Amino acid sequence: MYAQLLFNTLVSGLLLALVAVGFSLIFNTTKVFHLAHGALYVAGAYAWLQFRELLSGTGAIIGSLIIIGILAILIEKLVYQPLAKKKSGQAITLISSIGVYLFMINLIALLYGNETQFVNPGLGSSFSLATITIVPIQLVQLITAVLLIGGIMLLTKTKWFLKVKAMISEETVASVLGVNTNAIRLWMMALGSMLAGIAAILQLFDTGMDPHRGMTITLSAAVAVIIGGQGSIKGTVLAALLIALLQTITEWFVSAQWKEGLTFLLLIAVILWRTEGIVSFKMRVEEK
Repeated sequence: MYAQLLFNTLVSGLLLALVAVGFSLIFNTTKVFHLAHGALYVAGAYAWLQFRELLSGTGAIIGSLIIIGILAILIEKLVYQPLAKKKSGQAITLISSIGVYLFMINLIALLYGNETQFVNPGLGSSFSLATITIVPIQLVQLITAVLLIGGIMLLTKTKWFLKVKAMISEETVASVLGVNTNAIRLWMMALGSMLAGIAAILQLFDTGMDPHRGMTITLSAAVAVIIGGQGSIKGTVLAALLIALLQTITEWFVSAQWKEGLTFLLLIAVILWRTEGIVSFKMRVEEK
């Protein structure tokens, strides 16, 4: 039973990590607590449902990711950038993000209904490996998440990402030194949202999707980013796995109603006793 629990935790934790890494990229570059991330997560699944009637499997995924990228860029250009130019406070930006979330979720519910959408991936029946029962879609989720997270970690090592790090450290200085900060904001919004969209499509094949799942996973992703440590992709992934383990144990042995509450209890504990997150790194004196 415990081996099965750990395997399920690994899969769900990596899916959460995809959403959390996307949230981290957006939050660290734009400094926006992007709760509309949850709406784009849900939109990814519903965009795929729409495209599968027009395109093949791969084409439907590409089409849905393009739509998610366009929506993310529109949100950045029409909402976040104007607020940034007006030097609006974080509270105004947060409220605006919630407004975008509510508008998108209610529009999706209006167009597609509130019922849970589920698609059978047609990958065959489950099989056993030792004491673990594995559903084929779980292997797809596991491999896809590992490859994408690995790809993001490689991206952070590239010369281009140095501009992103400069912007994360100090946007004004980076802009003065010639970094196109507006373009980086757009790229990170699109990339982070696409990661969430892929996670939603993978979830659609497993437990299904309804318009109201976005906020829960976004809040869990935000907790993972905070617990993981400032700007740490590795820490975010580890925190997502820890949160998934806590939620799985709670769901199995206590009640599913408690899992979100215990997630935020974990956040409070980390903030009180380890403010730098579970993974920290040394900064230069001028960055402290």
